[in-house]
Amino acid sequence: VLITGSSSGIGRATAELLLGRGAAVIGIARDHTKFAPGFSRYDPVTLDLSNLDAAATALDALARRYGDVDAVISNAGAGRFREIEQFSARQIQEDIALNLTSHLLVARSFLPVLKHRCGGDLIIMGSEAALHGARKGSVYCAAKFGLRGAAQALADECVRRNVRVTLVNPGI
Repeated sequence: VLITGSSSGIGRATAELLLGRGAAVIGIARDHTKFAPGFSRYDPVTLDLSNLDAAATALDALARRYGDVDAVISNAGAGRFREIEQFSARQIQEDIALNLTSHLLVARSFLPVLKHRCGGDLIIMGSEAALHGARKGSVYCAAKFGLRGAAQALADECVRRNVRVTLVNPGI
């Protein structure tokens, strides 16, 4: 199982659970010093998914390296909450890159692997912010609403290849 954002939060908890159940985990994170489990079945990959050009190349290489992956949990993300006029153009771009575009890059790289194997799971971590907008959440909600639409479209595209695409929308 490949997990993005594996060093903290939901990604870390998921990695710990899967490792405890005997799964092999490829963990993608910017900083692995926060989580370094003592399992030989954990392969840490240092990658900043907000750097889209580097991420695209690295994800393609990982997809070639791990052609036997059964599931991908696209989990990386972060939120900044403030009124829209308090964001710089660069901050908006960075937040959309991490919370939406990086998930699309993960799907672009790994769905061909899952489709070729005629089965597997792509699990995308969304947010309840994909269901309704909230004050000071315009940028985050925009990314998560986009992710929701992408997940719905990908699920329809992949159903004939026995690849399940699931969007999970946890709350705070």
